[in-house]
Order: sequence, then structure tokens, then C-alpha cells
Amino acid sequence: MIRHLTLMILKRDGKLLLGVKKRGFGMSKINCAGGKVEPGETVREAAIRETFEEVGIRVNSCEKVGQVVFRELYFKGQPETDVMHIFMSEDFSGEAVETEEIKPEWYPISDLPYSKMWGDDEHWMPEVLRGNKVDAYFHFNEKNTFTDFKVDIVPADCIEHFRDSDFGLPEDKDESTFEERTASRAVLVDKDYRVALINATNRGYYKLPGGGIDEGELISEALHREVIEEAGWKLEPLCTLGYTHETRHKFGQFNISYAFLARATEFVGNNLMEDEEEDGFELEWFDTIDDAIAAVEKVDTTDMIYQAKFFTARELAILRAARKVLKEKYGQ
Repeated sequence: MIRHLTLMILKRDGKLLLGVKKRGFGMSKINCAGGKVEPGETVREAAIRETFEEVGIRVNSCEKVGQVVFRELYFKGQPETDVMHIFMSEDFSGEAVETEEIKPEWYPISDLPYSKMWGDDEHWMPEVLRGNKVDAYFHFNEKNTFTDFKVDIVPADCIEHFRDSDFGLPEDKDESTFEERTASRAVLVDKDYRVALINATNRGYYKLPGGGIDEGELISEALHREVIEEAGWKLEPLCTLGYTHETRHKFGQFNISYAFLARATEFVGNNLMEDEEEDGFELEWFDTIDDAIAAVEKVDTTDMIYQAKFFTARELAILRAARKVLKEKYGQ
């Protein structure tokens, strides 16, 4: 079972609004406002609703700054996986009020009461307060004490933003209803800095190894899994490249792709899905990053499927970002 939860970090004048939980799970601990996502709600809607219900603050706008996955967390005697979606806001109205849930108080960021908060907070919250976005997991035992954890910094710089109008396509849907989908992708190089691309031989386009992030999965975990599934290689991440953002009106989606430069370390064989086999996925190595870019630049997407127009523009942007890093950091 996976439950989706929210947490809203309210920030003002060097302080955070925290509060003592008065009842239920986590009673007496100090935490931000937040709670579970109800059916039919987006995580953003839930975060805003829970904040008003718990502390009386109306959030006008907020930014998602990360997620924390709690694995084997015991709730009502049963282990479950919880995904906590973290938002931050400095744009809100109203004064904090005590409710049946929380007794709120403003705390200086320089002196947060981590000893009275959940144990995971001190590991990821400082990164968020430094301006980073985080992707983390904490694994718990039956006493709800975490035994293992990992906090990754999410690629924060947008490489490029693509939308239907860039390809002469209509934009006729309400973007406030769009679903967000996320993916991990790699510019994969070998020891000689050859670059790997997936050639969709039956479709006529190239793509970077990578794909969607599963529910409850970290960006880094998806990167390793997807590259093995599509390219057959284990990898060592070298650095982040940023992310691309695709606004796709036809599908009503925002597609976020987190991009990494990575080195291929061991070939273990791929495991293609049925549609990937039908598209004729084959791994192709190019001697240089320039050769890989040239191959993608030659793709004519005029009569291709809708997605391929985005694929091609996205991969070119990521490859060009990787070329800059390879030149500056690795002399390639």
C-alpha cells in the first residue's frame, strides 16, 4: 500500500511556521502543516487545503521542493510505503491559529527544534532551506526508527522548456488540470567517452536511455533501473545536467525529465517492454558527443508520431548540455 502525504513549509522573515501535533499519528512532535491526499485531489491541492485546515493560513502560491519516501513505516500496526510531497511557500495570507490538529509557532531557521521533530527532518530539511530540491528515502523498522536513508539533490536547472506551439501544434487545454509525469534519463558514455543512444529502428528516431519514475521510487533508482532495462548497462552517475520540461496539450501532461551524465560500468543485458521491442529499440554507440548530436539533428519528425517531436527536441537539448560538461570537466 502506498499513501500520498503533503508537507507545507511556510517561510517568513527568516522563520518557519511549525507546530506541536496535538492528536493522532506523531502526537506531541513538532512539524509543518500537512496531511494525506484525498481521492480526486492533486498533491498541490491537498497541501494547500491541509495548511488552511491545520493552521488557518491561505497559501496563494507554492513550489514543490522535493519528496521523501518512507519505506516500511508502521501505521496502525501494518507496514506501508508513504510518499511525502514537500512544498514551500512565502506567498500566503492570514495569521496562524491553533486548531484541533496543531498548536503553531514561528521558529527561527537558525534554531529549529530538530530534536522534537521527526528524525528524518534534520537530514533533508537543511538542504531545502539552502535552496536545493531533494529526493530522499528512509527505511524503518517495527519500532518506526529508520535504519537506512538516502538524500539526493534533484537537478535544479531547467535545460529547456518545450510546448506544443514550438512544433506548430494547438494548445487548447486548461493547463491547471495537467498531470505531472517524471522521468530519469542518462547521457551514457563508456571509458572512451563514446555516447550511447537508443535507436528506435522501426520509428526512425533516437532517444536517451531512461524512462518514467515509478510511484515511491527515487530519481536515482529510476535512472539505474531504466538504463539497465533499455540499454543493458549498469552505470556510475558522474554529474547532473538539469531537467527538461515538456508541456504536452494533446495528453494533458507536464513531463519532467531529470538528466544525468553517467558512465557505463558493466553490461548485464536489457529487458525491453513489448512496445519498445515493437519500436525496434537497439543500442547504438557513437564515437563522440558531436556524432551523437549530429545523428539526432538529422531526424525529420515532420510526419512522426506526436511524442517523437518532443523526444527529438528534448534529447538534443540534453545532449548539448552534456557536450558543454564533457568539454569543461573532462576535456572531450
